[in-house]
Amino acid sequence: MQGQIKKMDKKELVNFINSCITEDKMYRFYKTKEWIELKNKILEEEHFECEICRKTGKYKKACLVHHVRFVRKYPNLALSKYYTYKGKRYKNLLALCNDCHEKVHDRNSFKNSTKEKFKNEERW
Repeated sequence: MQGQIKKMDKKELVNFINSCITEDKMYRFYKTKEWIELKNKILEEEHFECEICRKTGKYKKACLVHHVRFVRKYPNLALSKYYTYKGKRYKNLLALCNDCHEKVHDRNSFKNSTKEKFKNEERW
């Protein structure tokens, strides 16, 4: 199964993803043929433009696809372009640039809050 997995039904996919989560090896899912093909399809559909930047009138190259419904929490939606919530259909996969992806995951906040977090040079 290295790098590729056989075509799986939903139940097998969920089991595979759960094993990746348990083993802390999510990269295995992101190297599958199914994910790579879907990711490339989403990027092409969005013309390799970041969907968040585009909404603000900016155009930046999208280089990755973000799961709105996180794979670790919703493994059954890992290969789903859309999900339904309270009867309404939403996009599950978004083409994003690195900066927007970091913002969506709130990863930039640590960089910005480091100075505020510590009161002095001894870091307390």
